[in-house]
Amino acid sequence: MANGDSVVSICNIALIALGTSTITSLSDNVKGAILCKLRYDDCRRAVLRSQPWNCNAGRAQLPADATPPPFGYENRFLLPIDCLRVNSLPDSDGENWEVEGGYLLTNADAPLNVKYGTDLKDPTRFDPLLVQVIAYYLALELSPSLAQNQSVTNTVASKLRDKLEMARLVSSQENKSKEYDVDVLLRARR
Repeated sequence: MANGDSVVSICNIALIALGTSTITSLSDNVKGAILCKLRYDDCRRAVLRSQPWNCNAGRAQLPADATPPPFGYENRFLLPIDCLRVNSLPDSDGENWEVEGGYLLTNADAPLNVKYGTDLKDPTRFDPLLVQVIAYYLALELSPSLAQNQSVTNTVASKLRDKLEMARLVSSQENKSKEYDVDVLLRARR
């Protein structure tokens, strides 16, 4: 994890990428600090939701809600308050499900095991590569207001793509590969 990182240090990575002055606090009375304070949290949440990152992985066992959905599925389950995205239902092989209005709808029975992406707020727990992705996403969002230069915006967007690709690759390498039954179609013909 990225020890010592703070929201201000992530914002400073973004500001440096834009070629603007760094800040000492989000309370600084300068445009960069004001915009970082306004946009950081939305950018952090968007990046965390975009991918099943290992550093914000969470698990929960959910009870069925007392009120089932009116149609389409037999059960609904209230998602954890810190859930940004549902990654999988590990014990429900091939079970269809949908996320709707803070609930997970499915025909699976309770209790329902869910793996999900949490709303991780503590930057000291972010993977170092995730810090870079959040910072460059923030820079891209702030670029029209701070850099006001299409060349800078294009450079930041290109670096964001590279950093995102690297972060996704490394994050995926830390998980056991799923084995897929590649012979299922061959056996079905017998």
